[in-house]
Amino acid sequence: MILLALFASNLAISAEEEIKTIGDLTYAKYEEQELKLDLHRLKKRARPLPCIVTVHGGGWLGGSRKSWEKIARDLALEGFVVANISYRLAEEAKFPGAVLDCKAAVRWLRANHEKLGIDPNRIAGVGGSAGGHLIAMAATTVGNPDFKDGKNNSEESDALSSIVIMGSGVDQVSRVLESKSKSIANCVIFFGAEYHENPEIYKEASPITHLSKSTPPILMMDGEKDKPGQRYGDFRKKLDSLGVKNEFVMIPRAAHGEWGKEAYRPLFVKEMVKFFRSNF
Repeated sequence: MILLALFASNLAISAEEEIKTIGDLTYAKYEEQELKLDLHRLKKRARPLPCIVTVHGGGWLGGSRKSWEKIARDLALEGFVVANISYRLAEEAKFPGAVLDCKAAVRWLRANHEKLGIDPNRIAGVGGSAGGHLIAMAATTVGNPDFKDGKNNSEESDALSSIVIMGSGVDQVSRVLESKSKSIANCVIFFGAEYHENPEIYKEASPITHLSKSTPPILMMDGEKDKPGQRYGDFRKKLDSLGVKNEFVMIPRAAHGEWGKEAYRPLFVKEMVKFFRSNF
């Protein structure tokens, strides 16, 4: 057992030594605010490599990209360049602020793909909870003039090759109408209104509204203790009707937000890697 533990420890050290991390890179600017990301990649790997944008959750109100660092490094070990991003939270910028940030990160990666060693035609995204909502919004609103900020490498495409979402709301209208009080506090803050005051913004903030035949492949994942699949019923039906590739995977015993937890992270990451490799 001691020898096995030492062997596992040496493997972990070796893996860490294989990864190069460049922290606090500015990918977008809004007035005096700079948005940052951390870039993780293997030190020795032929270029260019496919890239994955990782987006943390926190109900649009909190959270930190640092909570996704282990997932980002796991993905980097699998041969991806990983851009682990921060974005403006709801009290800094109302909807669609954080969506625009995700799209700006994709454009920045494309604009700098040569020096970053990224294949500009293979950029994907993954997010959990609110982060999954944001990356889904980014992926489904490509070319939509309502989701352009006119700055931050605006000449580049923000298209994504595929996305993975975990425990994420894809229909904000159904979500609020199915709630007991017909009001969800973080939605009111992010969208700037109660549903009855502005139902249109709840519709506009729902990825299901923007699905089209050009929507990229989507993998949905939930933990077994996180209402597995319940969020995606109508969403998947619409994807199927449009001919868009989509999959659902349930991770046994996991609860909401536990994609970064040691016991479940390898299971989530394994499914991400399999999906991304099949859809670049």
